[in-house]
Amino acid sequence: SFWIVARGINLGLNTRLYFGDEAAANADDPVLARIEHRMRVSTLIAAADGDDYRFDIHLQGDKETVFFDI
Repeated sequence: SFWIVARGINLGLNTRLYFGDEAAANADDPVLARIEHRMRVSTLIAAADGDDYRFDIHLQGDKETVFFDI
């Protein structure tokens, strides 16, 4: 889980990271299952890049990361 705060953002933004190579666990995750717009699920998936993972957080636009109201 991430809580993002920055100048210009009035409220903290909450999001989560999931690992792309954990397909079975992701398929069973109740939070991912509740995302209504299924095409946006990919904004929460970190892509494997060798021994590393890449996870970009987008605050707006076509690739805007899913944020949660908690």
